[in-house]
Amino acid sequence: MTAITKTSMKDQVYQIIKEKIFTLEYNFGDTINISALSSELGVSNTPIREALSRLEVEGLVTSTLNSKVQVIDITEDLYKDIDHTFFSIISGCYTTCYLEDKIECLLELMEEAILAQEQALKEKEYMNYAFKAIEFDRCFVAATGNDYLLNTFDTKSPILYLLTRYTHQHPEPNREFNLSEHQQILDAVRKNNFMGAQKLIYIHYDKHFEY
Repeated sequence: MTAITKTSMKDQVYQIIKEKIFTLEYNFGDTINISALSSELGVSNTPIREALSRLEVEGLVTSTLNSKVQVIDITEDLYKDIDHTFFSIISGCYTTCYLEDKIECLLELMEEAILAQEQALKEKEYMNYAFKAIEFDRCFVAATGNDYLLNTFDTKSPILYLLTRYTHQHPEPNREFNLSEHQQILDAVRKNNFMGAQKLIYIHYDKHFEY
């Protein structure tokens, strides 16, 4: 049983449920039993419902009219929609960096992100690797200097992590392939090959659904 303290109870409950989703203790499409979770954590239903509302904003859970709450069920259409959404964000941010002379800032962030990915892969910290893989995507948004856009990305990135978490359940060569794609994108950006980088970003997100 996970103990909950009175301090920041809502935040603690939120983090616990989120971790259950990220670690796939709650798998895709699973129904979250609020009463059972309330008993497990020793809290009332209120902080649990508040936490679930936050997670719904992030796209990790869905609720129905009868108050049933489920972890999102990854369908082919949803998978494609999420990938295409983040491709549009990353591609647009790269264009902004290119037009507004922010490539040097972008390169610095990308290089740091790739080093972090390499370290996580070397140490076989696969959950951490998934976070670092998303950090690479975040570089494009951060480099624009648009705080509102960055906040929007951060709010929605948990769903991207969940997809990454699923993808990285596959054998290690897939992680290495993911890293190699990031390195190719970095190389194209470094060479100021705008169209080449855009094509590589598109290829990176244009993955086939596997489930």
